[in-house]
Amino acid sequence: MKLFILNVMILATILASVSCSPGPQGPANDDIVSPPGGITYRANVHQQGERDWPPVKQTKVTLQVLGGTIDIEYRDYIETRAGQTRNNIIFLSGRNAPDLLDPLKITYRPEGRPPVNHPEGITIARDGEMYGGIGGRDKKSSRVILVIHIDSRIKRGEYPFEIQLEYEGKIFGSLPVTVKVK
Repeated sequence: MKLFILNVMILATILASVSCSPGPQGPANDDIVSPPGGITYRANVHQQGERDWPPVKQTKVTLQVLGGTIDIEYRDYIETRAGQTRNNIIFLSGRNAPDLLDPLKITYRPEGRPPVNHPEGITIARDGEMYGGIGGRDKKSSRVILVIHIDSRIKRGEYPFEIQLEYEGKIFGSLPVTVKVK
């Protein structure tokens, strides 16, 4: 009986820790949730009795920094409608980078192609960060949320931009992103 009660308490704790952040248009597959193990997309969390969401496609890249490498997963292509808000989690793993790399000191700056600024009608903001791993023990990885708001007056089309990665004042790479407004 004690084991049953303990299992119910653990399950209740896990379910209580899953917090969803639906956008103003209602729940979406790229809403941010926080299950044990760190923030992720709603589509990556499967709950018994609930429908599965369409997956969020992510791209993996490897970049050189400080004589080592970092692996990055992020969304490079986002389809949406005008007036919506989308999320892009940038997961950085610096396990092969030198010890002096602090993932939380990396700056993520959106830049358009052309002009220099990101596309007009698209607002991008950084909305949270945390060290990766369960309990935040892995100090060589991080997850950063970029919130991308699409103005309701924007025209249909594709809007390319780059997220420049800067560490200690030096740009060491960029992540190309395209937002397609349907």
